[in-house]
Amino acid sequence: MARNILTRLAVLVFVIGGMAISGCKTVPVDILSANAPDALLPNETGTFSITTNADAKQPVEVTWTFGDNESSAGAATTHSFASSGTYTVTALATNNKGKFSDSRSFTVVVAPPPVPASIVSLSANNMSPDTRTQVRFSASTNGDAPLTYSWDLGDGASSTMSNPTHTYERPGTYTVSLTLANPQGSDSRTMSLTVAWYEAAICREIAELDAVMFDRNSSVLSDDGRGTLDNNLQILTECPNMNVRLEGVSAPGERRAQELSDDRARAVETYYESNGVSASRMVTNGLGRAQGLTSKKEGLAQYRRVDTVIIR
Repeated sequence: MARNILTRLAVLVFVIGGMAISGCKTVPVDILSANAPDALLPNETGTFSITTNADAKQPVEVTWTFGDNESSAGAATTHSFASSGTYTVTALATNNKGKFSDSRSFTVVVAPPPVPASIVSLSANNMSPDTRTQVRFSASTNGDAPLTYSWDLGDGASSTMSNPTHTYERPGTYTVSLTLANPQGSDSRTMSLTVAWYEAAICREIAELDAVMFDRNSSVLSDDGRGTLDNNLQILTECPNMNVRLEGVSAPGERRAQELSDDRARAVETYYESNGVSASRMVTNGLGRAQGLTSKKEGLAQYRRVDTVIIR
Protein backbone atom coordinates (compact mmCIF):
# COMPACT_ATOMS: atom_id res chain seq x y z
CA MET A 1 0.00 0.00 0.00
CA ALA A 2 2.75 2.41 0.94
CA ARG A 3 4.73 1.35 -2.13
CA ASN A 4 1.79 2.20 -4.43
CA ILE A 5 1.50 5.63 -2.88
CA LEU A 6 5.21 6.31 -3.45
CA THR A 7 5.00 5.12 -7.05
CA ARG A 8 2.07 7.44 -7.74
CA LEU A 9 3.91 10.39 -6.18
CA ALA A 10 6.97 9.72 -8.38
CA VAL A 11 4.86 9.66 -11.54
CA LEU A 12 3.10 12.87 -10.52
CA VAL A 13 6.40 14.63 -9.87
CA PHE A 14 7.72 13.47 -13.25
CA VAL A 15 4.63 14.72 -15.09
CA ILE A 16 4.63 18.07 -13.31
CA GLY A 17 8.36 18.51 -13.93
CA GLY A 18 7.95 17.70 -17.58
CA MET A 19 5.19 20.29 -17.88
CA ALA A 20 7.39 22.91 -16.24
CA ILE A 21 10.26 22.20 -18.59
CA SER A 22 7.93 22.36 -21.59
CA GLY A 23 6.45 25.71 -20.45
CA CYS A 24 9.86 27.33 -20.22
CA LYS A 25 10.92 26.55 -23.85
CA THR A 26 12.98 29.45 -25.42
CA VAL A 27 11.39 31.10 -28.53
CA PRO A 28 14.01 32.27 -31.12
CA VAL A 29 13.93 35.83 -32.48
CA ASP A 30 12.55 36.31 -35.97
CA ILE A 31 12.57 39.55 -38.04
CA LEU A 32 9.04 40.01 -39.34
CA SER A 33 9.41 43.28 -41.29
CA ALA A 34 12.01 45.89 -42.09
CA ASN A 35 12.12 49.43 -43.46
CA ALA A 36 15.03 51.30 -44.99
CA PRO A 37 15.45 54.02 -47.68
CA ASP A 38 16.55 52.90 -51.13
CA ALA A 39 18.42 56.14 -51.83
CA LEU A 40 19.81 59.09 -49.90
CA LEU A 41 21.72 62.27 -50.64
CA PRO A 42 25.16 62.67 -49.07
CA ASN A 43 24.73 63.68 -45.40
CA GLU A 44 20.96 63.13 -45.59
CA THR A 45 19.61 61.26 -42.54
CA GLY A 46 17.61 58.09 -43.16
CA THR A 47 15.52 56.01 -40.73
CA PHE A 48 16.13 52.27 -40.45
CA SER A 49 13.86 49.92 -38.46
CA ILE A 50 12.78 46.30 -38.00
CA THR A 51 10.04 44.50 -36.09
CA THR A 52 10.50 41.11 -34.47
CA ASN A 53 8.13 38.43 -33.20
CA ALA A 54 6.50 39.45 -29.92
CA ASP A 55 6.93 36.00 -28.34
CA ALA A 56 10.71 35.96 -28.82
CA LYS A 57 12.54 35.34 -25.57
CA GLN A 58 13.69 38.63 -24.15
CA PRO A 59 15.92 40.48 -24.26
CA VAL A 60 16.18 40.86 -28.01
CA GLU A 61 19.25 42.81 -29.13
CA VAL A 62 19.48 44.50 -32.54
CA THR A 63 22.71 45.80 -34.09
CA TRP A 64 23.10 47.65 -37.38
CA THR A 65 26.13 47.85 -39.67
CA PHE A 66 25.99 50.44 -42.46
CA GLY A 67 28.83 49.47 -44.75
CA ASP A 68 30.80 52.64 -44.03
CA ASN A 69 32.55 51.39 -40.88
CA GLU A 70 29.74 52.79 -38.75
CA SER A 71 27.27 50.86 -36.59
CA SER A 72 24.28 51.40 -34.33
CA ALA A 73 21.93 49.54 -31.96
CA GLY A 74 18.19 49.36 -31.46
CA ALA A 75 15.17 48.20 -33.40
CA ALA A 76 14.93 51.67 -34.93
CA THR A 77 17.85 54.00 -35.69
CA THR A 78 18.96 56.80 -38.00
CA HIS A 79 22.08 57.19 -40.11
CA SER A 80 23.62 59.41 -42.80
CA PHE A 81 26.41 58.70 -45.28
CA ALA A 82 29.14 61.27 -45.86
CA SER A 83 30.18 60.06 -49.32
CA SER A 84 28.44 58.94 -52.48
CA GLY A 85 28.35 55.21 -53.13
CA THR A 86 26.32 52.02 -52.83
CA TYR A 87 26.15 50.66 -49.28
CA THR A 88 24.96 47.33 -47.85
CA VAL A 89 23.14 47.89 -44.55
CA THR A 90 22.54 44.87 -42.29
CA ALA A 91 20.28 44.47 -39.24
CA LEU A 92 21.15 41.57 -36.90
CA ALA A 93 18.66 40.53 -34.17
CA THR A 94 19.73 38.06 -31.43
CA ASN A 95 18.27 36.63 -28.23
CA ASN A 96 19.05 33.98 -25.58
CA LYS A 97 22.52 35.45 -25.21
CA GLY A 98 23.22 35.17 -28.91
CA LYS A 99 22.18 31.56 -29.31
CA PHE A 100 19.44 32.55 -31.77
CA SER A 101 19.64 35.23 -34.49
CA ASP A 102 18.02 36.57 -37.63
CA SER A 103 19.28 39.19 -40.08
CA ARG A 104 18.06 41.38 -42.91
CA SER A 105 20.19 43.33 -45.46
CA PHE A 106 19.39 46.37 -47.62
CA THR A 107 21.11 48.23 -50.45
CA VAL A 108 21.21 52.03 -50.14
CA VAL A 109 22.44 54.18 -53.02
CA VAL A 110 23.91 57.51 -51.91
CA ALA A 111 24.33 60.10 -54.67
CA PRO A 112 24.21 63.90 -55.00
CA PRO A 113 21.06 65.44 -56.47
CA PRO A 114 20.86 65.46 -60.29
CA VAL A 115 22.22 68.65 -61.88
CA PRO A 116 20.17 70.11 -64.76
CA ALA A 117 21.91 71.39 -67.87
CA SER A 118 23.00 75.03 -67.71
CA ILE A 119 25.17 77.32 -69.86
CA VAL A 120 27.65 79.60 -68.09
CA SER A 121 29.00 81.36 -71.20
CA LEU A 122 29.51 81.14 -74.96
CA SER A 123 32.64 82.08 -76.87
CA ALA A 124 34.10 82.01 -80.37
CA ASN A 125 37.65 81.79 -81.64
CA ASN A 126 38.05 84.22 -83.25
CA MET A 127 35.57 86.94 -82.35
CA SER A 128 36.31 89.12 -85.44
CA PRO A 129 36.40 86.68 -88.35
CA ASP A 130 36.26 87.35 -92.06
CA THR A 131 34.67 85.28 -94.80
CA ARG A 132 37.70 82.99 -95.03
CA THR A 133 38.29 82.49 -91.32
CA GLN A 134 37.09 79.32 -89.65
CA VAL A 135 35.39 80.04 -86.32
CA ARG A 136 35.40 77.53 -83.45
CA PHE A 137 32.54 77.87 -80.98
CA SER A 138 32.66 76.66 -77.39
CA ALA A 139 30.53 76.79 -74.27
CA SER A 140 31.20 76.65 -70.55
CA THR A 141 28.50 74.34 -69.18
CA ASN A 142 27.24 72.56 -66.10
CA GLY A 143 25.01 69.50 -65.73
CA ASP A 144 24.96 65.74 -65.44
CA ALA A 145 25.77 63.63 -68.48
CA PRO A 146 24.51 62.94 -71.00
CA LEU A 147 24.44 66.51 -72.33
CA THR A 148 23.06 67.24 -75.81
CA TYR A 149 24.11 70.31 -77.81
CA SER A 150 22.02 72.12 -80.40
CA TRP A 151 23.81 75.05 -82.11
CA ASP A 152 22.14 77.53 -84.46
CA LEU A 153 24.99 79.40 -86.17
CA GLY A 154 22.81 82.23 -87.47
CA ASP A 155 23.20 81.71 -91.23
CA GLY A 156 21.12 78.56 -91.60
CA ALA A 157 23.90 76.23 -90.44
CA SER A 158 23.55 74.11 -87.30
CA SER A 159 25.52 71.55 -85.30
CA THR A 160 25.10 69.01 -82.51
CA MET A 161 28.81 68.97 -81.63
CA SER A 162 30.04 70.42 -78.35
CA ASN A 163 32.65 72.60 -80.12
CA PRO A 164 31.59 73.10 -83.76
CA THR A 165 33.59 74.99 -86.38
CA HIS A 166 32.10 77.11 -89.17
CA THR A 167 33.14 79.52 -91.94
CA TYR A 168 30.69 82.24 -92.95
CA GLU A 169 30.32 82.91 -96.67
CA ARG A 170 28.85 86.40 -96.33
CA PRO A 171 29.74 89.33 -94.09
CA GLY A 172 27.24 90.51 -91.50
CA THR A 173 26.27 90.30 -87.85
CA TYR A 174 25.00 86.88 -86.85
CA THR A 175 23.15 85.72 -83.75
CA VAL A 176 24.55 82.38 -82.62
CA SER A 177 22.51 80.34 -80.13
CA LEU A 178 23.06 77.15 -78.15
CA THR A 179 20.45 74.98 -76.45
CA LEU A 180 21.92 72.55 -73.92
CA ALA A 181 19.80 69.72 -72.49
CA ASN A 182 19.95 66.65 -70.26
CA PRO A 183 17.22 64.54 -68.62
CA GLN A 184 17.00 67.04 -65.76
CA GLY A 185 16.37 70.19 -67.84
CA SER A 186 17.62 72.54 -70.56
CA ASP A 187 19.13 76.00 -70.97
CA SER A 188 19.67 78.39 -73.91
CA ARG A 189 22.01 81.30 -74.55
CA THR A 190 22.90 83.54 -77.52
CA MET A 191 25.89 85.56 -78.65
CA SER A 192 26.51 88.05 -81.48
CA LEU A 193 29.29 87.63 -84.03
CA THR A 194 30.26 90.17 -86.72
CA VAL A 195 31.87 88.79 -89.88
CA ALA A 196 33.80 90.99 -92.34
CA TRP A 197 34.73 90.38 -95.96
CA TYR A 198 38.09 88.71 -96.41
CA GLU A 199 40.71 91.31 -97.29
CA ALA A 200 44.01 90.43 -98.93
CA ALA A 201 47.23 92.01 -97.73
CA ILE A 202 47.40 94.15 -100.88
CA CYS A 203 44.24 95.93 -99.79
CA ARG A 204 46.06 97.42 -96.84
CA GLU A 205 49.06 98.40 -98.93
CA ILE A 206 47.38 100.27 -101.80
CA ALA A 207 47.56 104.02 -101.27
CA GLU A 208 45.56 105.27 -104.28
CA LEU A 209 43.63 104.15 -107.34
CA ASP A 210 43.94 105.43 -110.89
CA ALA A 211 42.15 108.59 -112.07
CA VAL A 212 39.99 108.39 -115.21
CA MET A 213 40.17 111.18 -117.81
CA PHE A 214 37.36 112.69 -119.92
CA ASP A 215 37.16 114.58 -123.20
CA ARG A 216 36.57 118.31 -123.06
CA ASN A 217 33.02 119.22 -121.95
CA SER A 218 32.09 115.49 -121.78
CA SER A 219 31.02 113.12 -119.02
CA VAL A 220 30.98 110.05 -121.26
CA LEU A 221 33.50 107.34 -120.48
CA SER A 222 35.93 106.58 -123.32
CA ASP A 223 37.38 103.16 -124.03
CA ASP A 224 40.58 104.24 -122.32
CA GLY A 225 38.56 105.51 -119.37
CA ARG A 226 36.75 102.21 -118.99
CA GLY A 227 40.08 100.38 -119.16
CA THR A 228 41.36 102.53 -116.29
CA LEU A 229 38.27 101.82 -114.23
CA ASP A 230 38.59 98.10 -114.97
CA ASN A 231 42.00 98.17 -113.29
CA ASN A 232 40.41 99.83 -110.26
CA LEU A 233 37.56 97.30 -110.32
CA GLN A 234 40.00 94.41 -109.89
CA ILE A 235 41.24 95.96 -106.68
CA LEU A 236 37.74 96.89 -105.43
CA THR A 237 36.56 93.33 -106.10
CA GLU A 238 39.51 91.80 -104.29
CA CYS A 239 39.15 94.27 -101.42
CA PRO A 240 35.45 94.20 -100.48
CA ASN A 241 36.12 96.23 -97.32
CA MET A 242 37.52 99.12 -99.33
CA ASN A 243 35.26 102.15 -99.63
CA VAL A 244 35.93 105.06 -101.99
CA ARG A 245 35.06 108.67 -102.63
CA LEU A 246 34.58 109.67 -106.29
CA GLU A 247 35.71 113.26 -106.86
CA GLY A 248 34.77 114.75 -110.24
CA VAL A 249 36.70 117.78 -111.51
CA SER A 250 36.22 120.21 -114.42
CA ALA A 251 39.07 122.01 -116.14
CA PRO A 252 39.22 125.78 -116.50
CA GLY A 253 37.31 126.85 -119.59
CA GLU A 254 34.82 123.96 -119.59
CA ARG A 255 31.12 124.81 -119.64
CA ARG A 256 28.81 124.15 -116.68
CA ALA A 257 31.79 123.31 -114.46
CA GLN A 258 29.88 122.18 -111.36
CA GLU A 259 27.25 120.19 -113.23
CA LEU A 260 29.95 118.63 -115.42
CA SER A 261 32.01 117.54 -112.39
CA ASP A 262 28.88 116.02 -110.82
CA ASP A 263 28.03 114.13 -114.05
CA ARG A 264 31.56 112.76 -114.34
CA ALA A 265 31.52 111.47 -110.76
CA ARG A 266 28.12 109.82 -111.32
CA ALA A 267 29.30 108.22 -114.56
CA VAL A 268 32.15 106.52 -112.71
CA GLU A 269 29.80 105.47 -109.90
CA THR A 270 27.38 103.93 -112.42
CA TYR A 271 30.21 102.01 -114.10
CA TYR A 272 31.49 100.64 -110.81
CA GLU A 273 28.00 99.70 -109.64
CA SER A 274 27.13 97.94 -112.91
CA ASN A 275 30.25 95.82 -112.40
CA GLY A 276 29.37 94.65 -108.90
CA VAL A 277 30.55 97.37 -106.52
CA SER A 278 27.81 98.19 -104.02
CA ALA A 279 26.60 101.78 -104.01
CA SER A 280 26.98 101.73 -100.21
CA ARG A 281 30.76 101.59 -100.70
CA MET A 282 30.87 104.81 -102.74
CA VAL A 283 30.39 108.52 -102.10
CA THR A 284 30.22 110.86 -105.13
CA ASN A 285 31.30 114.46 -104.97
CA GLY A 286 31.52 117.00 -107.81
CA LEU A 287 34.25 119.54 -106.99
CA GLY A 288 33.44 121.92 -109.87
CA ARG A 289 36.21 123.78 -111.68
CA ALA A 290 39.73 123.04 -110.52
CA GLN A 291 41.53 125.88 -108.88
CA GLY A 292 45.28 126.11 -109.27
CA LEU A 293 47.56 123.19 -110.04
CA THR A 294 46.03 120.20 -108.32
CA SER A 295 47.29 117.53 -110.69
CA LYS A 296 50.50 115.54 -110.62
CA LYS A 297 50.79 116.22 -114.36
CA GLU A 298 50.71 119.58 -116.10
CA GLY A 299 48.12 120.53 -118.69
CA LEU A 300 44.45 121.38 -118.53
CA ALA A 301 43.54 117.90 -119.78
CA GLN A 302 44.57 116.50 -116.42
CA TYR A 303 41.78 118.50 -114.75
CA ARG A 304 39.06 116.72 -116.77
CA ARG A 305 38.95 113.71 -114.52
CA VAL A 306 37.43 111.71 -111.65
CA ASP A 307 39.66 110.55 -108.81
CA THR A 308 38.79 107.32 -106.96
CA VAL A 309 40.00 108.17 -103.44
CA ILE A 310 40.34 105.36 -100.89
CA ILE A 311 38.51 106.10 -97.64
CA ARG A 312 40.49 104.78 -94.69
